[in-house]
Amino acid sequence: MQVLCILNPEAAGGAARERWRDIAALIERLGAGHDLLEVRSGVPLAGQVLERLEGTDLGRYCAIAGIGGDGTHSAILNGLMTYRNRGPERTLPPYAFIPMGTGNDIAKSLGIRIRDEFSARDLRRAVSAIVHGADYALDLGIINGLYFADALTVGLDSGILRERNARKRRIQNIPVLRHMARGRMLYTFSFGARLFRHDCARVGVTVDGQSWYEGPMINLVVNNTRIYAGDFDFSANAYADDGLLDVVLFADQADYLARYLLAIRHNPDRLRELSDDLTQRARHVQGRQIRIRVDRPQPAQADGEELPDGAEFDVGVVRQALRIKIPAEPV
Repeated sequence: MQVLCILNPEAAGGAARERWRDIAALIERLGAGHDLLEVRSGVPLAGQVLERLEGTDLGRYCAIAGIGGDGTHSAILNGLMTYRNRGPERTLPPYAFIPMGTGNDIAKSLGIRIRDEFSARDLRRAVSAIVHGADYALDLGIINGLYFADALTVGLDSGILRERNARKRRIQNIPVLRHMARGRMLYTFSFGARLFRHDCARVGVTVDGQSWYEGPMINLVVNNTRIYAGDFDFSANAYADDGLLDVVLFADQADYLARYLLAIRHNPDRLRELSDDLTQRARHVQGRQIRIRVDRPQPAQADGEELPDGAEFDVGVVRQALRIKIPAEPV
C-alpha cells in the first residue's frame, strides 16, 4: 500500500517542510509506504502534478495526499482534473487533505482539524484518513476552466487578498518583518487598509437562468465548501457533495461587518441561528450556474489565488468531481 505525497515546502511559512518527517512517520505507522513529490518554487504546481501523474503507474497508490494550504490543494486538484479529463478511461486514487495553511477552509469543512500549532493529535487524525478514512465525493466549482474547491470571491475580499499579497512581497527580504507579519496578522493589516477604501459596485446576479439580485455590492462569495476565510460559516445548508454552490452577497460595509461578525463559526448557538436566519432572508441563494455582471471591473480570487479583474463571471459546478478521504477516526 503506497501513498503519493505532494508537499508544498513553503506552506504555512515553512511549517509544512518542518512537519514532513512527522507525516512520513505517521504514514509508516499506518502500514503504508510513500513516494514524495516536493514541489519546486517558480513552476506552476498544477503542471508539476500533471507531469508526475503522466509518468506514473497510479495503480500503485491507495491515495494521493496533498500537504499544504488551500491554494496548494486547489492547484493539486486542478492537476488531477486535467489528468483525468484527458481520457475517459483514466481513474485516480482518492485524494486526502493534510492541511498546512493559514485558513485551511477546505479541510475544516470536511471535519479535518488542524489548529495554528499543528498539534500532534490533529496531524495524526488527518494522516490516518489516508488509510482509515471514509469515502466522500467532492464537488468542484469551475470558472474559465479553473477548478476551485473552496470559494470564488468578487469584490472586497479579493481586494484584501491583493493588498495582503502586495505587502507580503514588499517585506519578503526583510527577515524580522517577514517573520512577524505573516498569516493572520498580515491579513488583518490588509483588511483595515482596504475596508473603507473599497467602493460599492452595481451588480446583476443570475442563478440557474433566473435573475436573483440587482443592486449594490461590496463583496460576493461563491462557496463550494462550508467554511470560509478560516472562521466563518454563512450557511448551515452548505455541503461539498450536493452539486450546489452557495452565493452570499454583501451590499455595503455595514452589511459586510454585521454578517461576518454573526457568522463566526465559534459563536454561541443562538448567534449562529440568528446568522443563519439573516443569511437566508437576506442575500443568499444556492444554484448550479451563476452569472455575475458588474458595472465596472472588480478584483477576484479563487481558493486564495488572484484572478484578473473582471466585470463578467460565469461560474459552474462539477458534481462529485473527485473521490476523497475524510476522517472516520474518533477525536
